[in-house]
Amino acid sequence: MEKFKFAIAAIILGISLISCGTTPANEKKSKTEAPNIKTTAEQKKSQNFDDEVELVNDEVGTDDEEYKRSTKELSMQDTVTKKEFNEDKTEVLRIIGKLQKIMDEENVEEWLKYIDPASKRYYTNPANIRAAQKKLPNKAIILNGIGDYFKYVFIPSRKRSEVKEIRYISKTNIKAVDVKENGGIIVYYYFVKINNKWLVQIPTLN
Repeated sequence: MEKFKFAIAAIILGISLISCGTTPANEKKSKTEAPNIKTTAEQKKSQNFDDEVELVNDEVGTDDEEYKRSTKELSMQDTVTKKEFNEDKTEVLRIIGKLQKIMDEENVEEWLKYIDPASKRYYTNPANIRAAQKKLPNKAIILNGIGDYFKYVFIPSRKRSEVKEIRYISKTNIKAVDVKENGGIIVYYYFVKINNKWLVQIPTLN
């Protein structure tokens, strides 16, 4: 009887030891898996951030030669850094992209938001509108106001334009141009910076 009791006690002790031995293994496995999951998530987040940085850095692809071409007419008092040049070119091209859509829709109200105040005053003057009408090759077109100027003068001369670079006239005046193979340029837009905002400046009539 004593032997039987001793055997039962030994079996119970063995089961207890097995149970105690398996628990730390499970805990160890759980502890080693958690850092792996966290590391993978962090790597994925880091990769996404790197992709975004590359996308932002690729927005403006300029080189030293373009920078020199764009700033060569500036005086010593109107120096422009490469950072300022990149920012100005990015903003000017963004506005031109907006204007392309506005011209497609012939939305004069939206167009006026991008025109500088002096140009709006000049082309709302009836005498200047009549002078602009006389210069039109199609004499059948009648300009009754700045809206007609937008439709019959501004749009036809710029709608098919392709602006590749900018040229500084001064720190606050820019020409947006297309560059030909022979190095010549076609000026499609003039911009003036007013209150830190670039606006389209329409040339006055000679």
